[in-house]
Amino acid sequence: MSTLRRLLAPLLIMLVLSGCADDAEPLRLGAVLWPGYEPLFLARSQGYLDEEQIGLVELMSAGEVMRGFRNGALDLAALTLDEVLLLAQDVDDLQILLVTDTSYGADAILASKAITMAQLKGQRVGVDSTALGAYFLSRALAVSGMRESDIQLVTLSVDMHENAFLKGEVDAVVTFEPVRSKLMAKGASEVFSSRDIPNEIIDLLVVRGAILKDRKESVRHLVDAWYQGVGFLQQQPQQAYGVMSGRLGLSELQIAAALEGLSIPGRSQVRDMLYDKGEIRAQAERLESIMSKEGLLSQDVNLDDIVADQDLWD
Repeated sequence: MSTLRRLLAPLLIMLVLSGCADDAEPLRLGAVLWPGYEPLFLARSQGYLDEEQIGLVELMSAGEVMRGFRNGALDLAALTLDEVLLLAQDVDDLQILLVTDTSYGADAILASKAITMAQLKGQRVGVDSTALGAYFLSRALAVSGMRESDIQLVTLSVDMHENAFLKGEVDAVVTFEPVRSKLMAKGASEVFSSRDIPNEIIDLLVVRGAILKDRKESVRHLVDAWYQGVGFLQQQPQQAYGVMSGRLGLSELQIAAALEGLSIPGRSQVRDMLYDKGEIRAQAERLESIMSKEGLLSQDVNLDDIVADQDLWD
């Protein structure tokens, strides 16, 4: 009997491991409502994304996404580069998987009337308490030769931006798409946007190193599904806008306009940004320096291994 058990043991182990792989729960990817992340949801709606491998979790704020990733409730996250640097202070094995988009106007400071940044002195400016809100406002003030003490800061969660602005509870608001388009359609005036700080607001997908090691095929599937979603958006825009309209709460014309404020790089361009040209590493270093000077980082971030291995793309 003992001989039979020894012979069967390897087979039993293989069966157990096979069962574990088949029964593995979907990896959880957290994201906020943002046009640049829509290829994820397009991939799901078109059946490109296997929901048994990847589950999309939509959250109200980037702060919630960061908390979920930090405490292990999320395996992957869609975040801006500045948020990634903040998170990397706490998560040792955080890895950048791919670049989803770069903002060229989709993030903005809107006012109730046509004014300049300097004219916001003494005014009530609403901003959410996320890393991106703090970073974007600090950069807008710095570029304009202003300080935070020049304005009256009003903390507003993202879901409060539109109503607070329209009710006159703030004179200006730091916001982003799709709220930007909604408010612009109702008469808001743009005071400052991500066009004024090119290449600083970059959105990324990040993953835990341990997840990448244990579930590499699922992560590779996500990368492939992402680019299928991008392809669908680029090749069948009207159909894609129809899908996106309900999620974003924008008309198809507004979606087209919102996407003009974004650059969604293709697969080869992202490979260049992450590896061949090292643009993301270089921008992360520049951003780390800016954030440290602005007091937004409490410690240095180790950037040596922050980009995932290139073999995911092979």
